[in-house]
Amino acid sequence: MLHHIHYLDKKSAAFLSEALIKHFSKKTDYTEIVVVCIGTNRYSWDSLGPVVGSRLFERLEGNRHVHIYGTLDKPVHALNLQRTLSYIANRHSQAYIIAVDACLGQFYKIGTLQLVEEPLQPGAGLGKQLHAIGHIHIKGIINNHGPLNHKVMEHTSLTFVNEMAAVISRILVKASQEIIPHLLSVNSKGNQASS
Repeated sequence: MLHHIHYLDKKSAAFLSEALIKHFSKKTDYTEIVVVCIGTNRYSWDSLGPVVGSRLFERLEGNRHVHIYGTLDKPVHALNLQRTLSYIANRHSQAYIIAVDACLGQFYKIGTLQLVEEPLQPGAGLGKQLHAIGHIHIKGIINNHGPLNHKVMEHTSLTFVNEMAAVISRILVKASQEIIPHLLSVNSKGNQASS
């Protein structure tokens, strides 16, 4: 299922966080949240994921129930994606995994946020075949999809990316705050069963 709304819509954070929480609620045995933010810090058009990751890290640092992979300091991209996913599979085997990435779309959809209830296929818009990630993912349409014109890509505004990242991080913080009490109850039941 796909939920979409423009990032400037005042209802965007509430609308998409609610959809995310509903998706999480369909299966209630997760013990933690992992957010994987895909992209690079080298190009503004591909920095949406790492900017979101850095914002989330600032807001949620120290919360032992939410783990962030992919920040401006330590981006997750095509070269280290497989290694990162293996690490997550070993370390967070019962995590609810949310992927975040930038994507290209039709001109009139630029600025739209999409919450898609299926794994992310990173690099699909660029013809790359990378490993699928997550139970659900959020994409921000940052530029026009057409014959790949690097001049157009290079002129993606960093201010625009930052504004979109601020909304996505609000969505994820809001959803996390609602989800964490459910994780605590699952963890406490697990601890009681093992004692």
